[in-house]
Order: sequence, then structure tokens, then C-alpha cells
Amino acid sequence: MTNWLLLSLIALVAWGITGNTQKLSTNCISTQFSFFGFTLAFIPVALLTVALFPVSLALPRDVVALGVLSGVLNGFGALTSFAAFEKGAKSAVAVPVMYLYPLITVLLAYVLLNEHISAAHWAGIVLAPIAAWLLSAD
Repeated sequence: MTNWLLLSLIALVAWGITGNTQKLSTNCISTQFSFFGFTLAFIPVALLTVALFPVSLALPRDVVALGVLSGVLNGFGALTSFAAFEKGAKSAVAVPVMYLYPLITVLLAYVLLNEHISAAHWAGIVLAPIAAWLLSAD
């Protein structure tokens, strides 16, 4: 198994569990407090990352801007997911919809990065929303 695949599978498990932990937290506390705790959790992860993998701060401004934009978009996605759960979304229904975001990633990679999309990828793009719908059907 390649390193990127192993890391991707770890992310899959972590994010899969997260869909339920977010719902559980918003059953007990507000969106704002859930998101605050979520944000605080990034501090030790960031500090550990910097300690284990020293980072050069001499980066081009546009690279830093992309990193910041990535964080802002990730944070906004997390905040709105907490809000959806607090408003009553079931994790079994909302998470499959929320986690269709790779479709946007694939389409943007095609448009912005000129990455090739094979017939199998196009089939996945078509079938993924159907799968999410089937997973969330009551």
C-alpha cells in the first residue's frame, strides 16, 4: 500500500468518526461552543506537527494565502456542519451529503489544474450523489 493511500484511509476513518462526534456534541452544547472546542483541538495538533516536522517560514505570500484560505474554508465547513446538526440533522443523513465535497474537488482539479478525469471518475461523480441519497433515505 502506498503512503498516500494509507494516509487517505486514516483520514477516512477520522472524518467518518467526526460526523458522529459533531452530532453528539451539538446534542449537548451549542454550535458555537462545539466549534470553539473543535478549533482549540487544532492547537496541539499544529504544535505537534511543527515540533515533528520543522516548517520554514520563508514561504511565498501566495502559498501562505492558499494555506490560510484552505483553513478558512475548512473552518467554515466545520462551523456549518455543527450548525446543521444543532438544527436537527441526523448524522446518517447529513454526513453523506456533506461528504460529497470530493466531487467539487475533482471538478475543480479538472478545471483549474487540468487533471484528467477518466470515464471511471465521471461514473463516480454521477454515482456518488446517488449513493449519498441512498445512504440517507429513511
